[in-house]
Amino acid sequence: MTDIINQYLNYLTVRGLAQGTIRMYRSDLNQLSNFLQSKLDLDAITGITHTYLRYFFHSLSDLKLSKRSIARKISSIREFFKFCLNRDLIDKDPTRKLIYPKFSTKLPMVFTIQEMTDLINLPDTSTNYGKRDKAILEVMYSTGCRISELANIKLPDIDFDRCMIKVLGKGNKDRFVPIGKMAVIALKQYLSVRKSLFPYSRKSEMDVNKYLFISKNGNQLSSNVLRGIMNGYISQIAKTDGYTPHSIRHSFATHMLECGASLMTVKEILGHENVSTTEIYTRLSITYQKKAYSQYHPIIHSHRDQIEADFYNSAKQ
Repeated sequence: MTDIINQYLNYLTVRGLAQGTIRMYRSDLNQLSNFLQSKLDLDAITGITHTYLRYFFHSLSDLKLSKRSIARKISSIREFFKFCLNRDLIDKDPTRKLIYPKFSTKLPMVFTIQEMTDLINLPDTSTNYGKRDKAILEVMYSTGCRISELANIKLPDIDFDRCMIKVLGKGNKDRFVPIGKMAVIALKQYLSVRKSLFPYSRKSEMDVNKYLFISKNGNQLSSNVLRGIMNGYISQIAKTDGYTPHSIRHSFATHMLECGASLMTVKEILGHENVSTTEIYTRLSITYQKKAYSQYHPIIHSHRDQIEADFYNSAKQ
């Protein structure tokens, strides 16, 4: 089974899937393979049945995996067996009758516009690294890009004349996204001091200039390093747990819809394949609209004040 898994992973690489996605598939399939070998002494893919797969997914529940994680693993394994079936490696698909566990859709955590403003203003721009960090936050919020996309932005990808940035998205698909005035200003301030961030680097000028965001050694800032930088600032502004750098992307989409952008426009900027993925932000937007309505509508306020007064008077009687 190991050889077939490797064939499948090579196929995904040729298709241009992101390395993070391929690692996820590898982890899921290796977990299944190890389970079948250790529990059932089964290595041949032709011997895998629907019953054995149910046994595997039941074991994941015993490990306290969330229903969402199990559903993702079912999806990964289904795609693998579809690959095997299309190449006549198996006669029938054992995943065909697998049922996804039901789970409630959790709305993403979103910053308010004021919180995003406060977050972006946290870096100390009197320092060169502060200028870099502010540019990171500004570009992230201005474009709504993913962290991996932010890490892979290169200097030639920025078109200051058109206020656009080329982003390499999932499946190695390029898209051009607009960038706002404040992000342009932050980028230019960062670029004016960028070379001073790596005075002791042994890398050639050509190598160092490849990526937009770099470390003191002239290396590309990885997704994990960028995540750590942003988490440091988010921890200072978040009022509750659960906020992550990806919350900035969620905030971008929600704020765009709140301010009147069309769903299709937000879909294209975010790089979503399907508009249904973007629709969750309409639910967030409606949630915030209702909250604002109850807080600021004058009639609602007057009614609430009357209700509170009636309750207070009845309590005294």
